[in-house]
Amino acid sequence: MTQHYVYEEQPVDVEYGERERHTSTFSTWSPAQIIGLIIGIGITVLGFAAVARTGFDTDHIYTPVDNVWRLPHSPLMALIEVGFGVLVILAAVVPGGSRGLMALLGAIALCFGLVVLVEAMPNRLNHWLGVIDRSGIFSVVVGGVLLLSAILSPVFTSRTRRHIVRDEQRVVA
Repeated sequence: MTQHYVYEEQPVDVEYGERERHTSTFSTWSPAQIIGLIIGIGITVLGFAAVARTGFDTDHIYTPVDNVWRLPHSPLMALIEVGFGVLVILAAVVPGGSRGLMALLGAIALCFGLVVLVEAMPNRLNHWLGVIDRSGIFSVVVGGVLLLSAILSPVFTSRTRRHIVRDEQRVVA
């Protein structure tokens, strides 16, 4: 039978050492976010101004039609603009921008504007939403800018932060 003895020595001195620890953090942004915020806030303000001007009665969502910023609006069109603007703002505040959603919203606005421009007046869209050719041109421009900025805008990323960690090292004498 073999006996083993274990000796544990007490530390005599304590020293502190430093080491670097890297943590990766991704902060991304895109110029499309700035464009999306400007367009989203502008459309939302336009929609709220139109709701304030036309009023909102659930029995008559198509009337009255009133001009706000030289664009005719029905109460329904004003609500659609508020919702669209809020969605664009939400797509723009995501880090790096939710480019897929922004591109989708731009394509929807572009298609809506083209439909308004192609349809002969008077039509159902004119009755329901109060839109005219100026509204179609406005939607085409807004949709085109959103779509192009979402597709072509680069995404910038910064990555690394440095942290110094202080460790206690025991020195045995």
